[in-house]
Amino acid sequence: MSDDATVYFEDVEPGTVTDCGTTTVTEAEIREFAAEFDPLPFHTDPEAAAESRFDGLIASGYHTLSLSVRLLVDAVRSQRAVVGGLGIDDVRWHAPVRPGDELAVENEILDTRPSESDPTSGVVHESITVTNGDGETVLTLENYELVARRDGPD
Repeated sequence: MSDDATVYFEDVEPGTVTDCGTTTVTEAEIREFAAEFDPLPFHTDPEAAAESRFDGLIASGYHTLSLSVRLLVDAVRSQRAVVGGLGIDDVRWHAPVRPGDELAVENEILDTRPSESDPTSGVVHESITVTNGDGETVLTLENYELVARRDGPD
């Protein structure tokens, strides 16, 4: 990341909405992620999943969250002077993600404020919404991120 392209705290504008792109979820990815991190039968076993309340294989919510983070990093965070994450609030899985679903991620800056504990940084509060190819919301969350200030404190 060159200094010319770096997005500092002062550059982040509340109300900015960024389309972070899409990714398509495959059955193999769903099963592989679940086998390692969330090995429930409706994530790992198509036969068991067919008998579940979901009537078929679905992705782990944590897999969906991880996929959304990758798109966020590629579209927004890789240019931002990120110091670190502060927390995630109100994570909600609204609908199951199935093999073949194309997920789209949208990032909205809700507000910004100087950090109270670190005068060299500011806090960015953002909303993240993930939808499937039918436009149905599958995941929402709010994120708080510490971002470096260009010139330190005012």
